[in-house]
Amino acid sequence: MQKYRAVIIDDEEDSRSNTKNMLLNYCPEIDVVGEAASGPEGKLKIQELKPHVVFLDINMPGMNGFQMLEGIYNRDFCVIFLTAYSEHGITAVKAGATDYLLKPLMLSELQGAIHKVVQHYEAGKGATAVAKPEQDKNLVLINHSKGFTLVDFKDIIWLEASDNYTNLFLNGQKKIVASKTLKEFEMILPTAEFFRIHRSALINVNYVKEYSNNEGGEVILSDGTHVQVSKARVQEFAEFIKTKSVSPK
Repeated sequence: MQKYRAVIIDDEEDSRSNTKNMLLNYCPEIDVVGEAASGPEGKLKIQELKPHVVFLDINMPGMNGFQMLEGIYNRDFCVIFLTAYSEHGITAVKAGATDYLLKPLMLSELQGAIHKVVQHYEAGKGATAVAKPEQDKNLVLINHSKGFTLVDFKDIIWLEASDNYTNLFLNGQKKIVASKTLKEFEMILPTAEFFRIHRSALINVNYVKEYSNNEGGEVILSDGTHVQVSKARVQEFAEFIKTKSVSPK
């Protein structure tokens, strides 16, 4: 019998143990190869263990399940969300979930979710059958006071810290106030595209139009915004920009 590697990511130890025991006793197709108690730890486990399927709790402190997935690009595994709250269903679908299970887990529903995973792999489609379409892989889930918005990170010009919130400035002169800190965005946005030039500013380097030495250093973005570069980051920023530019022949 084909075995499928699984990682369980849940901040509650009892919940992880319950999920693991149900899989071990009633789902012989699944081999639980790792566990994690937080989003950051879960990302490391995924990189290390290369699972076929991840059982992912949504409501975890610091970095929830959706936020963890935002930072994983070219996802090549199936995701089964676990939560005690039914209102997350539509967001789970948007995130490309194979299934969405409510706690406490029911054996029949868990086995049904496993059956979906097995079907996809046996059909030769692998996780690509449940992963987000190519055009959706750049989407970032932005939580705000009115709900959430899915944004292509390539449309983000820059981000500005505002206490425990972040102002996102997008193409088309659109602004979103997100209920997430700038540090959290720095963790999930691709480091090849975004650079923290100041404690309160994270920019998409693809929108840098000009650099000036005024007041120690500032960048001028394509929308005309001037953003100060921290003195401590000027040299590092200059080196980073060199890797993105093309020298004339």
